[in-house]
Amino acid sequence: MTLTEILPTLRLSIPDPLEIGYWPLHTHATVSDVIVAGVSLTRLVDLNGTPAVLTGDLPRPGMPHARALGGGTDVTVLVFRVTLRVDTQEDKRIALTDCTFDGVSAQWGECRLIGRASTSKSTRIELIPGDVGGASWPHPVVLLPGDLREGDLLAVPCTGAVALHDVRPRPGAAGGEPRVSATLVVARTDAS
Repeated sequence: MTLTEILPTLRLSIPDPLEIGYWPLHTHATVSDVIVAGVSLTRLVDLNGTPAVLTGDLPRPGMPHARALGGGTDVTVLVFRVTLRVDTQEDKRIALTDCTFDGVSAQWGECRLIGRASTSKSTRIELIPGDVGGASWPHPVVLLPGDLREGDLLAVPCTGAVALHDVRPRPGAAGGEPRVSATLVVARTDAS
């Protein structure tokens, strides 16, 4: 457990620590961003939109966990946006995203909010990919600030080299429209 998990208000003055073995070489965190080899991930999104990917070398390519995961010496940082945030009546927290996770070996324990600092306590949030029609279940459940909201940016390191076309929602079969759920239905029963 880190100090920023115990006292979330510290996130305004010190960044959440990174497990550096999962991120590309020359990566460091700031209070509201991650810098990879001098490239700000929030600036990358400003220039290219989301989802965005940035590939680099593992800090120590000979690390046993890298060999075990089969990623070679590459690691890719995936940056994506929350498109909808919902809390259900059963206390389940859900965030829809603008990318897909199929075929990506993400290190979900390292997923982090970028673009703003949050002093909210971390909570488990289920991430549902934008390509819900073809997404595999179960969806990743990650620890993120409880005040996560629509428009927030998330960054997560992924084992190996990931291409942008691997994480973009795939077009549907008819009409070329993406298979992104336009609505999320939450059942409600009134006792009266």
